[in-house]
Amino acid sequence: MNKALVQTVLLGAGAVIGIAMLLGGTSATAQEGRRGGGAGPAAEGARGEGARGEGARGAGARATFYSLNDPAPRDPVLKGAIDLHAHLDPDSNGPSYGQAARSLDVLDQARRATESGMRGFVIMGEHMDDTAQMAYLVRKLYPNLEVFGGMANNLIVGDKVNPWAVIHMTEMKGGYGRIVELSTWDSEWSYHTVANYQSTLAPLRAKFFKNPYMPIARCKDGSAFWAKYPMPCADGELLPETKQILEIIATARTRETNGQLILETGHSSQPEGFMLIKEALKAGVQTIINSHPRLQGYTVEQVKQAAELGAGHVWEEFTWQFGQPTARAEDVKWYVDAIRAAGVEHSFIDSDAGQAGTVYPPDALALAAQRLRANGFTERELDMLFKINPAKILGLTPPTLEMMGQGATK
Repeated sequence: MNKALVQTVLLGAGAVIGIAMLLGGTSATAQEGRRGGGAGPAAEGARGEGARGEGARGAGARATFYSLNDPAPRDPVLKGAIDLHAHLDPDSNGPSYGQAARSLDVLDQARRATESGMRGFVIMGEHMDDTAQMAYLVRKLYPNLEVFGGMANNLIVGDKVNPWAVIHMTEMKGGYGRIVELSTWDSEWSYHTVANYQSTLAPLRAKFFKNPYMPIARCKDGSAFWAKYPMPCADGELLPETKQILEIIATARTRETNGQLILETGHSSQPEGFMLIKEALKAGVQTIINSHPRLQGYTVEQVKQAAELGAGHVWEEFTWQFGQPTARAEDVKWYVDAIRAAGVEHSFIDSDAGQAGTVYPPDALALAAQRLRANGFTERELDMLFKINPAKILGLTPPTLEMMGQGATK
C-alpha cells in the first residue's frame, strides 16, 4: 500500500471524529466513582476510565465540550515532552468493557502533539489490543514524532496472562511496541474494587471464562490472591505464566529497532505490584513502571518504598488528575508529596487522558505542569518529569536544551 493510500485510509477516521466535534463536540457520558478513601481507582458508568483520566463529576455535572479546533497548548513544558500514556482511538466502546469513548484518534493526537512542540507519545489507550502497528503507521505520516505502542494482558489474550502475545508484539513491523502491561481492566483487583464489575461485567465474562477476571498471582494453597478481600493472602506468589512474561521482557528485543521491553504493573494492587517489581528485578528486567500508584491505592510511603526497590530501574508514574481544576486539595497534596518522596529523578508525569469529555492529552500535561509550578517545582524538575525521564524510560537519546526549548536550564 503506497503512502497516499495509507494516508487516505487513516485520515478517514480522523475526519469523521473531527466533523462530529465541530458539530457538537464530545461529551462526558458517565460519572466517576471512587474506591475506598478516595485513594483508589474509580469506575465510570458501566466501567470506564473515570478516575484514570477525568475529574470527579457530581450527579448533576454538565457535559464538557472540547473541539480539535481549540488552540493547541503552548506551555514550555510541552517542548520536547513525551506522553507515556495516551488513550486514543481507534479503540473499543461497548458493554463488554464499558470504557469511555475516546475524544481523539492517533492522528488527531499526532497533530496536536506536533503543534504543541512535543517529542512523542505512547499509544496506551487500547486495554485490549496491541498498538505497535498503529505507532508504525503514525510515524509514516509524522516522521518527526517518536511514537510507540504497547499491549496489556486482559481477557482478550485468553483466560490467563499470555507470554505468546508479548512475543508477537516484539515481532511487529517497525519494532515500536515497547510497553507490556499486566492485567488492567480485567485484573483481580479491579474485580473487587471497580464499582459495577461484579454486578455487570462479571456475568458477561462468566459465559466464556472460568474466572471473570485475569489473575497474576495466587496463594500457595492455590486459592485466589484476593479470595478474602479486602485482605490479600499473606503467602502470595506470582503465577508461572506471569513469571514467564517477566523473563520475556528481560530478554526479548523488538524487530528492527532492537528495543528493550518495559514492564508496567497495570491495574495491580499494591501487594501485587511489589511482587511484580521484585520478581522483575530478579529476572533482569531493566525498566519497570509502577503504574499510577495513587489510583492503585498506594500510600506516599509505599510509593517511596516501591521506588527504592530498584533505583535506576523502577519509575513512578503520576497521571494528570492532580492538575485538573476540580482536583481536591488532599489529592494534590498526595501527588506533590509522593513525587517528592519517590524523587523527581525516579518519577515522570503522563496524561492518561483522551476520554470523551475531558481535555486532550497535551492539554492535560500542560495543566499538570501548571499545578506543579504552583507547588514549588522548578522548570528543571519539570524538564525531568516530562522530558528527560520519559526519554530514558524509552531508551531514547536525552533531549538537548534546544529540543526542550529556551526555558530549559542546565
